[in-house]
Amino acid sequence: MSHASSPLKSLTVNRPTLLLDKNRAIRNIQRMQKKADRAGLRFRPHFKTHQSAAIGAWFRRLGCKSITVSSLDMAAYFADHGWKNITVAFTANLLEGKAMKSLGRKTQLNLLLDSAELARGLPPFLPAKTPVWIDVDVGYHRTGIPWDDFSKIITVARAVRSEAKLSLAGLLTHSGHTYQAKSPLEIRRIHKDSLLKLRAVKKRLQEEGIHPCEISIGDTPSCSAANSFAGADEIRPGNFIFYDLTMSTLGVCRDEDIAVAVACPVVAKYESWNQVVIYGGAVHLSKEFLLDERGRRVYGYPAFPGNASWGPAERKAPIVSLSQEHGLIEMNDSFLRQTKVGDLLAILPVHSCLTADLYRSYLALDGKKIERRQSNDRG
Repeated sequence: MSHASSPLKSLTVNRPTLLLDKNRAIRNIQRMQKKADRAGLRFRPHFKTHQSAAIGAWFRRLGCKSITVSSLDMAAYFADHGWKNITVAFTANLLEGKAMKSLGRKTQLNLLLDSAELARGLPPFLPAKTPVWIDVDVGYHRTGIPWDDFSKIITVARAVRSEAKLSLAGLLTHSGHTYQAKSPLEIRRIHKDSLLKLRAVKKRLQEEGIHPCEISIGDTPSCSAANSFAGADEIRPGNFIFYDLTMSTLGVCRDEDIAVAVACPVVAKYESWNQVVIYGGAVHLSKEFLLDERGRRVYGYPAFPGNASWGPAERKAPIVSLSQEHGLIEMNDSFLRQTKVGDLLAILPVHSCLTADLYRSYLALDGKKIERRQSNDRG
């Protein structure tokens, strides 16, 4: 058997399996926690990436006390595992009022809104005074009030303050447009611009007598690449726990920081096409892709296992096609000679959040299984 599979042999993997390098993940947590501490920021990591009570415990042991999630169901899961301060960074859904009320009795629930209508609709579903954040759009254009629509933001803030069961926590944004940046320098420019806009909004609110008002930001590219967070009170990155090929391509992490990979068996080899086929398709990797220098879609890169983990991405061996169960890897002669049918390849994900969401558990490199939350978010 070639060296491409020997370090994984002891894990008894025979089908696509989500591997987790615990040491890398903990180093990623420690690095981000230290950055928040140095900047005097509240560290409220987003748990949507890992969705695991066991992994959440690693954060708690390192001093983390408050978290972010993307659904009430996810919030309930982590509340059941002892988390007492949870922000749901998704616009509050009035149709989930019953779940909101139940959850509000278990934990300090912090909600997100972007309209006076929502501010008036929430109180009947809240068992106690609840902090709410105003969702502000600083350029991503997904959700939120445009940052320069001061009139609407002030109207929403006043609506919040008029409700006895609501308290204004502040302004929250997700600068997701950093994912389209071409360099760490551009990410830092977007980050600086986002904070400038949020500080301008905060200043206008203060001029209207609306304070205190905190600022919460939360995208992994900014939180990884930036060292200055002037005006921010908390950060909410999530992807950083695992990182992925998108982040390493952006230049905000190294391949050696990527803490998850999908172990995929090699099931066929075609020398005449310079391709191998892996048991690992869209249902195992997701269909997220990067574009290579030729403009082709690349759905991941393999990494040959090293002594303790897997190595860097082999960018000369892209996954160029995915169907439901199959993945096709294009290899040059050198890689092709190293790879045999029956080997295991560690496939680094393009987007670890979506890849991890396809699995029920992680397999740590010491052979221990780490359970994930079983989602009810999709009905």
